[in-house]
Amino acid sequence: MITFKVQAGAALTDGAGSNLHGIRMDCGGRGICGKCRIIGNPPAHLAPPTEAERNHLDRAELEAGHRLACQTRFVGPAEVTVPDASLDPAAAVGKDRLPPVVEPDPEVLRCFLDRAAPPQILEGTATGLLEWVARRASATGVPGVRFAHLSPVQQLSRPAVAEQDLTLVVHRRRGVTAAWPGRRPRSLGVALDVGTTTLAAYLCDLTTGRTVAGLAALNPQRGIGEDVISRIAHCDGHPDGLEALQDLVRGGLNRLMGVCLTRAGASAEDVDAVTVAANPTMTHLLAGLHPHAIGVSPYLPAARSLPSMTAADLGFDLSPGTPVEVFPLVSGFVGGDTVAAVLADGTHRCDEATLLVDIGTNGEIVLACGGSLWATSCATGPALEGARISCGMRAVPGAVDRVTFASGRIRYHVMGGPDRPPLGLCGSGIIDAVWALRRAGALGRDGRFDPGCPGVVCDADGLGCRFVLATPERSGSGAEIAVTQRDVRQVQLAKAAVAVGIAFLMNRAGVRRVARTVLTGAFGARFDWRSAVGIGMLPATGVIGTVQPRDNLAGVGAVMALINRRRARQARRIQSGMQFVEMAGDPSFNEHFVTALAFPEPAALDGPDQGG
Repeated sequence: MITFKVQAGAALTDGAGSNLHGIRMDCGGRGICGKCRIIGNPPAHLAPPTEAERNHLDRAELEAGHRLACQTRFVGPAEVTVPDASLDPAAAVGKDRLPPVVEPDPEVLRCFLDRAAPPQILEGTATGLLEWVARRASATGVPGVRFAHLSPVQQLSRPAVAEQDLTLVVHRRRGVTAAWPGRRPRSLGVALDVGTTTLAAYLCDLTTGRTVAGLAALNPQRGIGEDVISRIAHCDGHPDGLEALQDLVRGGLNRLMGVCLTRAGASAEDVDAVTVAANPTMTHLLAGLHPHAIGVSPYLPAARSLPSMTAADLGFDLSPGTPVEVFPLVSGFVGGDTVAAVLADGTHRCDEATLLVDIGTNGEIVLACGGSLWATSCATGPALEGARISCGMRAVPGAVDRVTFASGRIRYHVMGGPDRPPLGLCGSGIIDAVWALRRAGALGRDGRFDPGCPGVVCDADGLGCRFVLATPERSGSGAEIAVTQRDVRQVQLAKAAVAVGIAFLMNRAGVRRVARTVLTGAFGARFDWRSAVGIGMLPATGVIGTVQPRDNLAGVGAVMALINRRRARQARRIQSGMQFVEMAGDPSFNEHFVTALAFPEPAALDGPDQGG
């Protein structure tokens, strides 16, 4: 909980949905989600409640000063209290583990020149510092020594730089990208995993193949929109929307890179290369490309493969000529992060049929079979990461992350220790809760609550409307923690999207079962896949083979391509050979989707092992 003071006329957003106080705004400040609850005191200094506030708050709450931060305006000085449940935690779970060591064979090398006096100009001849340095560097045998960019020439032009011991950073294809005085043997690179919800940076030693530092954080764009569609809409609806979103993601990545460099005792001048793995919308926003075409049929990216870029092009706080390689996109909704995940897992080399399922705000599914790769995307929405759920929150201390049904009782587990009261449900918790309610008989196949089941709360018409997991007295927020009918519908939409995506790919490939299913993504690798099978999100256990949850494959793939140029070439081949399956245009899609909304009958979960 935090408390701060505001003056008359103050607002808690900047008018374009940007969050000014670290408050949750899952809907981008549109008054839809109701997650940004605050308390203003005195209540008389708050402007009259908006319609959105009246929809989310009852009369007693409004009279006590409870409001929505995205809607509230102050007509006098006030003290604002933000409860813990309304704070947007900075922690990002699932992308902070350091990737394994990669065999080093980088695209960039460092070339060292001993101190030498510049040549004397003889009659009838002329030269320059650039030509003199280039001749000396070429004599070392380092490949690719040529000056094709301005920034290293600018660095060489500084007083006496060319006459000292000199370090040149040489990219095999792009030529010299930086020139530093002195002998600087440390050669580092940065791999960036740019997701809708989280950002991650991995600082790697290009000579040893080790990742020396890594850090993840929430994507600061979340204050404007929880999912890619809301961010595309922001770009369409605001003249400076694209620039605002680009500034946010650039700033977030620069902060991560800066902290990693500090932890490693390094400087920006030690960084010789950057790789970026991102979904299509985040790729566009980072590169300053308007994503409008991704949001309208036929959902085309501006480009699937971007031209060569530098740190200066993207506004990174690195040497301006530092080369940046962005993983190529497959389609408007299957991006470079999926290509990186396939590279890291080795899905493209599998002899037996293999499914790779990346479940997050958007879901990407890849099926490998017989040397071919098929991919599709499914609109899972942010519900599986705690958004659009009435008591939803991120997977941080205080979140209910596991729910079980045993011996006739429903029990839950809270992150952060047994004595911590629950604040809400994270994505894994809501999946578990729905499966537990199905097993308890509280939910029917159609997703409706059974009003006769113990624990189901009914409305005035006698219809079941929610199941209470924790009463207000037992919760950490003072409000009940419950699964509502609307929450169940959100889960049904998400699970149907994944189920239909898998079914379409298997049908296209003529596959009836797979040998292995890999679950990845910040959410996908951290939930109980058995609950997902139980509610019909994943196929039956006899179909999905051995299940292997694997953390952050996209980040691992970005590191592999950064450190080893052969891996980078493999990534380009993976992208060019992947066949995209567009489901929305299939005339049978709606029928399959509606059918998949229903829950299967509970059955014993025997079959595959949960691999490491």
